Amino acid sequence: MTQGPENSPEHAHDHAADTHRPGPPSESEDTQFNWRIHHPFEGVEDRVAVEVAPWKGLLPRWRFVVPGDFDGPARWGIGPAGTGEIDENVKRPAKDGPIQMVNGPLVVWFGGHESLSTKLSAYLVFEGRPPHYVAFGQADAVAGPPGNLEGISFGDDHPTHPNAYIDQSHGHDQPAPGLDPHAGHDHDHAGHDHSGHDHSHDGHDHSGHQH
Repeated sequence: MTQGPENSPEHAHDHAADTHRPGPPSESEDTQFNWRIHHPFEGVEDRVAVEVAPWKGLLPRWRFVVPGDFDGPARWGIGPAGTGEIDENVKRPAKDGPIQMVNGPLVVWFGGHESLSTKLSAYLVFEGRPPHYVAFGQADAVAGPPGNLEGISFGDDHPTHPNAYIDQSHGHDQPAPGLDPHAGHDHDHAGHDHSGHDHSHDGHDHSGHQH
């Protein structure tokens, strides 16, 4: 019996890799940012580039986050989406670390002020072994640290798609180790305070009722 991928679409992980386009809208909503992994990068086997851009609109005050004990990327900057062309002369660069995240790991963060878009991506290039994870977020202040972090994990199962693209099913929505994916997020209770509500009997006191 020859069961090919066409018979088991739920196991086919390479749709986005084949088409070079982001997945359907349902996938893009699962991640804040559009991640692309280029490996090998510039034809070098142990060179990896991480490319991040917004799904839509503009993304100013962008920040990369890597483990505090990592030696640091070879290069980082911005460039046209999908090209791998990197301009390291970033406007108003910001950097800090190693710093301890709240209830999290020791990290180094860095980034720039110029807005990313669907046509302009941020790039991070590693020589040799990449860090265990790379996270990305947006800062509230011009020189401030990032919030709303989203991370990808490299781990030991280093991504090796033949055409250097990884689609959304390869763990992008799993938070990086020790990073709280909800740090800075407040989806559930946006400003609503239920502590003062008494939903039980709408103020009626039934204690004096005799049945």
